[in-house]
Amino acid sequence: MKNYLKYCTIGVGILFASCMDTLDTQPAANFGSDEIFNNKTNAEAFMNGVYASLMDDVLYTKYRSSNSGIAWESRTPNSVMCDQVGDGIDGVATELGITPNSDFGPNRFGLLRKCNLVIENVAASSGIAEADKTSLIAQARLVRGIVFFDQARKMGRFVPMTKVLTIEKPEEANISMTKNVAESYKYIIDDLKFAADNLPATNQPGYPTKWAAKVILTRAALQAYAYTQDEQYLDLVITTGDDVKANCGIALNNSDGKFNEYDEYNEEIFWAYYRDKENTKLMDFSELVGTIPNIAADDVKNSKSPVALQNKKGRTFESWATHFPTQDLVDQFLVIDDETGKALPWDQTSQYKNNVDELDPASVTTAGQVDSYAQVNGSLRRIPTPIDLTGAKDGYPLFKKYAKLKSSSTRHLSDIMYKNRDKRFYYTVVYDGATWYNESIETNLGGNMSQGVRDKEDGGWYNTVTGYYWRKHSVEQAEPRASAGSNVKPHFVLARLGELYMNLAEAYLLKGGASLPKAVEALNETRTVHGGLPASTATTEEEIWKDYIRERNCEMTNENGDIYFSYLRWGKYGGHANQGRSAGDVIVALDSPAYKIEISRSRDQLLIGQVTLQGSANRNFTTKRYLLPIQKNFLDVRESYGLDYEQNPGW
Repeated sequence: MKNYLKYCTIGVGILFASCMDTLDTQPAANFGSDEIFNNKTNAEAFMNGVYASLMDDVLYTKYRSSNSGIAWESRTPNSVMCDQVGDGIDGVATELGITPNSDFGPNRFGLLRKCNLVIENVAASSGIAEADKTSLIAQARLVRGIVFFDQARKMGRFVPMTKVLTIEKPEEANISMTKNVAESYKYIIDDLKFAADNLPATNQPGYPTKWAAKVILTRAALQAYAYTQDEQYLDLVITTGDDVKANCGIALNNSDGKFNEYDEYNEEIFWAYYRDKENTKLMDFSELVGTIPNIAADDVKNSKSPVALQNKKGRTFESWATHFPTQDLVDQFLVIDDETGKALPWDQTSQYKNNVDELDPASVTTAGQVDSYAQVNGSLRRIPTPIDLTGAKDGYPLFKKYAKLKSSSTRHLSDIMYKNRDKRFYYTVVYDGATWYNESIETNLGGNMSQGVRDKEDGGWYNTVTGYYWRKHSVEQAEPRASAGSNVKPHFVLARLGELYMNLAEAYLLKGGASLPKAVEALNETRTVHGGLPASTATTEEEIWKDYIRERNCEMTNENGDIYFSYLRWGKYGGHANQGRSAGDVIVALDSPAYKIEISRSRDQLLIGQVTLQGSANRNFTTKRYLLPIQKNFLDVRESYGLDYEQNPGW
């Protein structure tokens, strides 16, 4: 008698959370190829499991992983990872935590085997229509290409497993690693091209379209060019990008909800990873648990904050924030000048100059010199803190800005700094004076979500160490509150139209000459529509690179590690892409300390200085980090079987 086996279609399409009844007599774990691939329904269910493995093991590794997207962002100038609880500081940004045995994912064989099972068995199936075969194979090759790409952009080389291995033919497991980065990208581009040519054009939330594959193809092609200098990859970015622009039928829009629950199915999103609320807790993903603080009503009372949190008897926020945006990122978001209407850095606007006096930051030498007060329990809270004065990275100013409102000003500093910014600023960063989770947020000295609002003056107990919190790719509707254990409905954008314009702009910049105006045109698409800023009027290569790097940081921050790997590309190019350095030289942005802001209790003074807590200022980039190490244990196993085991240079 046959039994019904019930299983959920999990993976990228988790949003459906629909369970299917499938007639079979065997446990799922014992399904054979004939049972799985004899019809479209079963094959699609298997493919959903492939997507789940990709998301949870490669792209959005769960629970505070060092390989998560937010972790890679915290290795850029845009963010820091730092706390006083147990995690300390990020070990990649400082290079203190990278050893030859660091695991950056050389062993993805389980996932690759699943991809190859789909590719081979679907092709051989007699129960699946040819059109459905092509689509399923394209999906599997997209995932395989993404896995290979993840390995290549981190470690350069990988084991190109492109067939199903069997115990009957053990010799087929003796697969050589790719010889170099150039060979690696041939595998990647081949898979992504196939996916781009054969996936459907119509969007189905949670599943990739051909447009998603084409965006990822341009992403990979840019990285390939940076590491190979092969012009064909620039041409591929341009031809693919032009195809998407001409044929996807989508235009950029002004929605500010693409990264939260308010507009999760925005048409600009070509592919996203959707999670069902019933099956997802805030603590499941680093992007969530690592960015939302832990602050109780009693902490706020003790801080003497004039603005209470709504949950007056307990914790409004009960998560474990360790990743925080920096002043360096905030500086990228331009401000509309009140008098001229031009887009300028915040401290170059007329409203800033008319209301604020610049003071000598080198004059700040003592804890509490800028501002101080005592909490209810008597603990001091000061600007600067004692730790602010120690552990700075040599060669960089400890404090780079010290300013005070003019006595004649009728505005406070937070209003001047944060009003009329690039529109993306408001859904990317939580700042002093913002509204978040329906709370009025204060990050100035003694504010309800300030540094030191909890036990330690220098922060680090799951509250900000920079003066900011991450908002992008967070959730806005955690119920009943923003707790690690709350059920949430997040989604993570994997491919979207905005990135395509960024990739096109970079390719045109690299082409140079007559292509430079096209680079400006591409970056202005996102700058004007998403940012709400006047168009860039840059004309020289140096000016365009400056505007483009700023634009990419504003547009793509905290998305799949994009900015970290973009800085690797820019370092490979050198010149205007890396502050005048030679190609392949030390990347200035990754070798520099990150900066934070401290705003006085009355919001009439500010101090911007290095993040020194736990040695965070000692960021270090050596040129060997253009390629991370291939795990030594992995290479040792290969050596024991007589296979190639060459480590990357410097490791």
